[in-house]
Amino acid sequence: MELIQSKSLLAKLMATENLTIEQRNVQTAAFDVKNRVLTVPILDKNISGYLYDLFLGHEVGHALFTPLSGMTTAYELKLPMSIMNVLEDSRIERKIKNRYPGIRSSFVKGYRELIEKDFFGTNGADLNDMNFIDRVNLYTKGGATQGIKFSDFEKSLVDEIESTESYDDVIRVAYKVLDYLKQEREERKANAPEEFEEDEDGEYEGFDSEGYEESDDWDDETETRLDNSKDVEDGDEDGDETENEQDRSNTPSNGMDPEDRNNNEPISLTDENYRKNESKLFASDDKVYYYGNLPTVDTKKAIMTYKEVWSRYREDSSRVFYKSSGAGLDTKTFQKLRTDAKKVVGYLSKEFELRKNADQLKRASVAKTGDLNMSKIYSYQLVDDIFKKMTIIPGAKSHGLVMFLDWSGSMSNHLDNTYKQLINLVMFCKKVNIPYEVYAFTSESDANYTPEFKVGDMSLRDYRLLNILSSKMSATEFTYAGSALANVCSRRAWRPNWMQLGGTPLTEAIVSASTIIPQFQKQYKLQIVNTVFLTDGEGHNVKEVCMLNHEGRKTFGYNDPELDQYAGSNRAKQKMLVMRDPITKHQEIIEHPYGRDLTAAYIKLLKARTNCNIVGFYVLSGREFGREAYNFFPKVADFTKLKADFRKNKSMIVTSAGYDEYYLLRAEGLDTDEDVTFEVKENATTRGLVTAFNKFAGNRLSNRVVLNRFIGMIA
Repeated sequence: MELIQSKSLLAKLMATENLTIEQRNVQTAAFDVKNRVLTVPILDKNISGYLYDLFLGHEVGHALFTPLSGMTTAYELKLPMSIMNVLEDSRIERKIKNRYPGIRSSFVKGYRELIEKDFFGTNGADLNDMNFIDRVNLYTKGGATQGIKFSDFEKSLVDEIESTESYDDVIRVAYKVLDYLKQEREERKANAPEEFEEDEDGEYEGFDSEGYEESDDWDDETETRLDNSKDVEDGDEDGDETENEQDRSNTPSNGMDPEDRNNNEPISLTDENYRKNESKLFASDDKVYYYGNLPTVDTKKAIMTYKEVWSRYREDSSRVFYKSSGAGLDTKTFQKLRTDAKKVVGYLSKEFELRKNADQLKRASVAKTGDLNMSKIYSYQLVDDIFKKMTIIPGAKSHGLVMFLDWSGSMSNHLDNTYKQLINLVMFCKKVNIPYEVYAFTSESDANYTPEFKVGDMSLRDYRLLNILSSKMSATEFTYAGSALANVCSRRAWRPNWMQLGGTPLTEAIVSASTIIPQFQKQYKLQIVNTVFLTDGEGHNVKEVCMLNHEGRKTFGYNDPELDQYAGSNRAKQKMLVMRDPITKHQEIIEHPYGRDLTAAYIKLLKARTNCNIVGFYVLSGREFGREAYNFFPKVADFTKLKADFRKNKSMIVTSAGYDEYYLLRAEGLDTDEDVTFEVKENATTRGLVTAFNKFAGNRLSNRVVLNRFIGMIA
């Protein structure tokens, strides 16, 4: 596992605690208090899931419960960091396990694995010969199975360690532990003086093995560690937010002033050994990750409502075209299409209702209402069944449909036939009484919306959403909009300047959908929202991240403000983009941040936020399919057969593009074929009649295969 994915426990933990976790090429964890971002080293992909959960759970525990003020106080009091590490680890790990009991087994199994791999430097050692703080460290991490023994007094001290609630409690207990370690050392020295004889340099032999060291190097080492933890947030527990220095007069130190601890300062060797070995858990590859958040867009500014769209179109078209000819909008094309669509829509709506109700009817049950059935009251003396009954259908769902239509220049040759399929879907929604909205996404409007970004957001380009059809339209408004679309979508169409075909802001449409879908769902109280993107290709490759330059101005680039710092001097490292949703905490890793991989990541983020069904319609020609097929199917696929099937069936369905289903539609087969006639040659044989009928039925059905599959999916 190279990077944090949406593992159930960690995802819940991060979301609940409003934390964002970033993995980078760093050697120690740090917590950004303001932005609540926990930065941790990139973990090796070969470590076990238990170690993965242990490491992340431990660091999240520090972020939540270890206050900066407490660490500052400990440093000012010159308390040994290795001792404080052991005591504070015990406290924060106990708290995180109490808050999330599901992580307990990962801690137990993870620490057992670390002990077996000698991360604490205990292989071959008698654990009960170690000093008190090392025995405490192994006991609180590895549990009672380590066979560690404590005296009665030590047990009482362990109980105090395991009952600390605040960092102040940890400091108070630290004094007791230090006093006991000094006493323990004096007793060992008295009982085994030969182990403490001075060598020729005047130092004591056996000194390090007993868990003590000279303090000459301690200050520098402690200061470095504190610097690496400067961003730890004040905890949210009672007593964690004190800014006052510890009152030593109230601390039970048995008269042992910290200023007197200048020689032979106690340390925890097991903690020191773990810090030295901790880097073995980190990845050693050349990948560097940069992060981009899903931005928030103002859909009120981005969307031109259907009333605005068609009111403006009516005004412009009457001034430019209809006024000079004295004619109104020609509705014949739309009326014919609507009439032709009735057969298709009737069939699809029937399929929809059957499929939607099939599973529900299987689970239907009959219950008494409590009201008397007066037609059976006469038999009350003979039977008990005299109450009215009702059929209960569990799991009944309400549906909605939101469609996004590509309004780009490359769609110009496909818009006419695409419009016909679009009307089929809209008429289906009207038939089965499903609320719907249709948006055309464009970059050519004269009033494009310019998104605003925060530092760390993924960038978006200027765009506009035209709400061209809506279930909120009156019958008159729908007829006008449908007729105007028939004109606008024709190959030789006249379009106002603000409706010209331009670029493909697909990414912007997907990001907008993350706001539109929840609002649409709430407005109509829907259980299921089906989202459709109908395009003829990918959107522009928006992979830049909003950042601050040295002048404090917002800029955009392929890295974030600190990426070069994490990458170091090696510019050959591979840059990996991690896109994440600040609301759901879901994130997607993109190894090649462009094209379909980038679009798929945006689609998955939309899915994670809205839990809607997401369907893509990709319009392409037969020649284009031959080129694009390699993006959707494995290299071992029979591409010759795939091409033949696509030409024959005029469509193909894939599930490797981030969508729930992605329909590849042959542009040449988008027409509804309603005008196809049943042609039979003169003097045709029976076989000729069958052949003619099959061809007729096949032509009429081929363009409905995808719609039929789509109806089955959304039902």
